[in-house]
Amino acid sequence: MYNKFNCNLKIAEKIKEALLQGESFHEELLNHKKNGDGFWNLLRIAPILDNKGVVTHYVGIKTDITLLKLRDSKIAEQREELLHVTRVGKLAEFVSSLAHEISQPLTAILSYAQAGQRILNDREPQLQEIMQSIINDDQRATEVIRRLRALLKKNKPAFEPLDINKVIRDTGSLIMTHITSKNIVVHFELDTNLPIIQGDRIQLQQVILNLISNSLEAMEESPDSRDLLIKSFLKDTQTIMVQIKDSGCGIPVENMKKIFTHFFTSKPDGLGMGLSISRSIVEAHGGHLEAENNPDRGATFYFTIPVIKDSI
Repeated sequence: MYNKFNCNLKIAEKIKEALLQGESFHEELLNHKKNGDGFWNLLRIAPILDNKGVVTHYVGIKTDITLLKLRDSKIAEQREELLHVTRVGKLAEFVSSLAHEISQPLTAILSYAQAGQRILNDREPQLQEIMQSIINDDQRATEVIRRLRALLKKNKPAFEPLDINKVIRDTGSLIMTHITSKNIVVHFELDTNLPIIQGDRIQLQQVILNLISNSLEAMEESPDSRDLLIKSFLKDTQTIMVQIKDSGCGIPVENMKKIFTHFFTSKPDGLGMGLSISRSIVEAHGGHLEAENNPDRGATFYFTIPVIKDSI
């Protein structure tokens, strides 16, 4: 009987134990077809007794519940996504609030430094140089905060004519300090004769920033070569391509088809939102975002953006 229900040894022992005690057996079992696809069965086996309470035979019913399990799994997945979206939304609110709080002391620091410059009034050139460095760094930090808050605002996309190379350089400047602190060398190969695109500057910066950040994380454990290549070129007469190529650990083959899925992440502290949002932004601009492993090492993320016809 146990072979008839195609049970493994462990399940067979559980069935045997239940039936020997005169009890019914009831359990959901995962099985696999010859092609490897899984399917679920609900197995019920009950003893049939005569008038004297003696077991005369057993009745078994096997029901395919694959669709029910898929439905329950989908509901659980949607519930988890909803909770995740809520956490991400609260995180965005916190970061926006934090950016606002940081901007206030930065404004005060700038005012004090500029006041110090006026007091010195061309005296103490070394102090003047120090003051100017404070002012420059303060203004750079303020710009980072301003752009961060712009990224977090729920504004409608503002499509305008853009130089994609300028978008790339501006984004690189936002994260350059972080890049150099990790001993990573950045190479820019930007085609200087690219036509103009139509896009939202903040959203495209968000895409590039996310792709660079992913590449930096992929290279953290790299013991030797730590090179990041950011490249732009004309793929064809209608399309610009942007590539971010790293020398990191690459993308596991089993994850390649899932990396752009909502909430999928291979990082212990990841949110699983960055690549999914990035792909949505690129597609809203009429382009495509893809990824592939390099022949030697690392991975390359690349996206396309259509050019403005009049600018060709």
